[in-house]
Amino acid sequence: MDIKELGELGLIKKLAAQFATSHPRIIKGIGDDASVTLQDETKYLLCTTDTLVEDIHFSLKYTPSYNLGRKAVSISLSDIAAMGGTPTFLLVSIVFPPTTPIDFIELFYKGIKEKAQEFGVGLIGGNTSSSPDKIVISTTMLGEVPKDQVLFRKGASVGDAIYVTGYLGDSALGLKVWQQKGSTVIIDPFLKDAMLAHIDPHPRVKEGIIIAERRLATSMIDLSDGLISDLRHIVEESVVGAKVLLKQIPISTSLKRWILEHPQDIMLSLAGGEDYELLFTASPNNARLIEIMAKEIGAPVTRIGEIVPKELCITVLDENGKVVPLTTEGFEHFKQ
Repeated sequence: MDIKELGELGLIKKLAAQFATSHPRIIKGIGDDASVTLQDETKYLLCTTDTLVEDIHFSLKYTPSYNLGRKAVSISLSDIAAMGGTPTFLLVSIVFPPTTPIDFIELFYKGIKEKAQEFGVGLIGGNTSSSPDKIVISTTMLGEVPKDQVLFRKGASVGDAIYVTGYLGDSALGLKVWQQKGSTVIIDPFLKDAMLAHIDPHPRVKEGIIIAERRLATSMIDLSDGLISDLRHIVEESVVGAKVLLKQIPISTSLKRWILEHPQDIMLSLAGGEDYELLFTASPNNARLIEIMAKEIGAPVTRIGEIVPKELCITVLDENGKVVPLTTEGFEHFKQ
């Protein structure tokens, strides 16, 4: 067997089993959006790391270095948000060819600085190294959360409602437009919005903290690989199934306009990836409180389905109640 057969998720499961430990300070190790370890009597320490590889996660043909720096920070902020935590410190390592222009590097770190400052995060270190031809970026984000507020992928129960913040599919649409249009000038403001969503996502840190503080969720994850792929993490960890209503999935005006001519691309909302919204489950008793939160934050928080018994797996239904076939669930390294 090679790594392509095993896949990223299979590799993570093997490593989680191999490095299982009974260390007294580890609350959650491998297998969630961030590790959770004991910090003091009242708080847990959160830690997450992410990697961006040129021509896998981004292309310099359409990603300015400034936006690349911002995105590198945002994707790790999103992991802390998914645990209900407050981000605190950041480490950044970058590998780049010796021919990289100084202007590129300066704008890259400007993007990092601005995004980190926006969320009150301090850059405390990192590393630099050279590579033959590709840029590789690694970010490590630290955060903290009160012990009684931390949220995991595990915790969903049958009967819980499934919610998402924001709109889904815009980042995948933006990527498609970038790849198809290249350097062509885009006039349509809605397509511009989608293109920006891909290169400069907005992590839902404030929303994650509110959800945790008000005890609104039973489980939570951020949407990095695609709705169905990330929902699968929740149902597997919680030993449940899920029913999703396609018509209820919130999509932006950008994607609505696009699918008028490309109806098959409604699947971008299910498996597009890199939305960096929050997916969470909640007791139906919290419906009114979640509505109040949505009004406070000024962003959609939409119920898209419910948790069902494990035997029903993950099912997506169209507006007529028919099962939508899932040809792909989202992005998985080594299998693409």
